Amino acid sequence: MEELEEELTCPICCGLFDDPRVLLCSHSFCKSCLEGLLEGSRGPAFRTPFKCPTCRKETPHNGANSLQINYSLRGIVEKYGKIRVMPKMSECKQHCGQPLNIFCATDLNLICGFCATTDDHRGHTYCSLEEAYQREREAADVLSCLETLQARKKKALMSVTKDAEKVLEYFDKLISTIECKKNEILSDFETLKLVVLQEYDPEITRLRAAIEEHGRALGIADSFGGVSDPLCFLQQMQEFRAKLKVLKETPLPSRKDAHVGPLVRNFDVKKWDSLRLGEVDKISVPHENGSYRTGGSRVTVPRWIALNTVLLLSTLLLLQPHKLAAYNQILLCKSCSVSLYQIEFIDLFV
Repeated sequence: MEELEEELTCPICCGLFDDPRVLLCSHSFCKSCLEGLLEGSRGPAFRTPFKCPTCRKETPHNGANSLQINYSLRGIVEKYGKIRVMPKMSECKQHCGQPLNIFCATDLNLICGFCATTDDHRGHTYCSLEEAYQREREAADVLSCLETLQARKKKALMSVTKDAEKVLEYFDKLISTIECKKNEILSDFETLKLVVLQEYDPEITRLRAAIEEHGRALGIADSFGGVSDPLCFLQQMQEFRAKLKVLKETPLPSRKDAHVGPLVRNFDVKKWDSLRLGEVDKISVPHENGSYRTGGSRVTVPRWIALNTVLLLSTLLLLQPHKLAAYNQILLCKSCSVSLYQIEFIDLFV
């Protein structure tokens, strides 16, 4: 290559020929170099023949443009310029001076001609450098496409993961809100239970006590029918009047029209189906004027009419008529121990 470059070098500028022109002596020079020489020799003898810088042979001319172009030399120079810019082919390390101009497809290595005939690569698949280049380019394109797809996949997975985390966070908050609202509503219902118990239990207790007292009074009245001794009769009558006095002085429990039941029956959780997720915190239990309504109109019963009437009627049924008359006579004779009120009370049975 160095010897070839020397042959393609202009003797004047010592560079590769540029638009070479040939003289009659067959020596070639760059057109620009010849123009420089002709420019310096202008004078009265401008049209004198040009002497070759190498062999001094004269060549008639009419300027540098009139000289013949060396097409062959110009073509060689152009090809040499292309070859010179190409990278120098590597040589085989095992075989000195042999270029690596074969590609072993089996081992994926560059080898020389001698390597292809040795035992190390015998029977392997070979291809030219151009074919190997095309295959590697295609493989590189596929690899690049694969890397692009993997990058897009990673980005898509990251996006999906972030969205999933947002959804998880949203539903965690929603579940927490629903749990808090559930506990709040159930707590309100527990409060409602306490209100119901506080409202009804005292009334039920008082009513049971009154019923028990009424039962004891009826027991005393029932015992009148079997008493024949006047003294025992008067003692039992005195005990009966004491019980009757207690019943008169003890007011009957008032009946309340509680509205807890209707409120609970009118409470329908299906009404919450129309709520949006963001309105969960607006769920509430049935209230009236900010509190549960557990009491209604109070019906007052006269404290002696209901119970005392029953007692008197029961006593009237238990006592036999002929004994009532006898007891009446006894009471009239023993006025010292029976008051006028007692006589009037007993006369009510006659």
